Amino acid sequence: MTIHLLTERSIRTAVPQVKPYTLRDGGSLFLHVQPSGGKLWRYRYRMQGRGYVYAIGRYPDCSLEEARQACARARALVRDGIHPLADRQRRLADRYEAGHHTFSAVAERWMAFNSDWSPGYASKVQAYLHSDVLPVIGRMPVSMIRTSQLRPIIQAVADRGARTAAVMVRQWLGQIFTYAQAHGYCEHHPVHGLRGLLKRGATRHHPPLDWNDIPVFFDRLEQWPGHRTTILALRLLALTFVRTGELRQACWDEFDLQAGLWHIPPSRMKMRRAHIVPLSVQALCRLRELHTLTGQGETLFPNMRNPAQGIMGRSSLNRAIGCLGYAGRFSAHGFRATATTLLGLLGYPDKQVDLQLAHRRLDSSRAPYDHARFLSSRRQLMQDWADILERLETGATLDRVTQEFGPVSARRAAFLGVVQRE
Repeated sequence: MTIHLLTERSIRTAVPQVKPYTLRDGGSLFLHVQPSGGKLWRYRYRMQGRGYVYAIGRYPDCSLEEARQACARARALVRDGIHPLADRQRRLADRYEAGHHTFSAVAERWMAFNSDWSPGYASKVQAYLHSDVLPVIGRMPVSMIRTSQLRPIIQAVADRGARTAAVMVRQWLGQIFTYAQAHGYCEHHPVHGLRGLLKRGATRHHPPLDWNDIPVFFDRLEQWPGHRTTILALRLLALTFVRTGELRQACWDEFDLQAGLWHIPPSRMKMRRAHIVPLSVQALCRLRELHTLTGQGETLFPNMRNPAQGIMGRSSLNRAIGCLGYAGRFSAHGFRATATTLLGLLGYPDKQVDLQLAHRRLDSSRAPYDHARFLSSRRQLMQDWADILERLETGATLDRVTQEFGPVSARRAAFLGVVQRE
């Protein structure tokens, strides 16, 4: 094999032509002369039956001798079965890692930027990043990551049956690259090309408990031989229709039993806004019973099986519901849908119901004050709801409940009177 065919003089005197042309130095090293006058060193090699071209550098920044040395290094990599292109990416990744521009470092900064997330949600995001994303692209510079490198990551999550999780991983990747773009770490957004990769599965709503199931459900609940604290938790969940996490994590110092109010701090609310739950007579009765069981501690529902874990486990309430014969038909979160459905059937105002559900409001300028708005009418709403549940539990028909709490009832007139005074 003839090598070292070129000289510094032959390179310097090479004249650009109308079309690009090459000057061979031998050993698959050549100089690519462009019509614009640029002179680029290239090394041509083959691996696994395919041809590749490796860019070494531009002359005269990269001299003839330097180009030959770089070509020799690349040729040695090919002999060892290593792509020179892949080796260059690895070395760039090492360099960027030292400069804190890797995907892993940027993802960590993005997590810190979202410090207002709930601990549970933040742990979920970290778990997927550490198990599915960082092992693949964590050490790569964000500026070099392409769509083709992200597609297999998302598809792998979907292929193991976690399609919803795969959609969420794609969304998190999109947010990370949006953050990286905003801070100048990269110029392109490789996730944009993945919008059509997956289709989110049909949303599984938490079905409500039908009104004629209510007496059966609570009769089974009172006869269930499980922990009394779990029974009281389900009772309180039905009476307050808060989110399950808000109840499981509740602390005794949040409750003013004398005033009949539960103040949930912003840190434990989904929307990060303080929330007030007026407590009905029935809810206060359950809380006083619970206080005799767990009032000596900080939380309402400590973990009975494993005190070291702090509070009742995430699945405890749904396991109890399954033991009552409602597995797959009803869930703890479904008490919110139960309250919304029945109060809607009885014609209660959406405004008070939505505020009590702590749903996000479109009027963001009023949002910080929503937790304290219409407190008198919400107190009446929660007492009406507790009485409605009690009537249904004791066997009252929906027609009978409608007569007592519906639009033309005396209870409705009293409720509207409170609304008008607010």
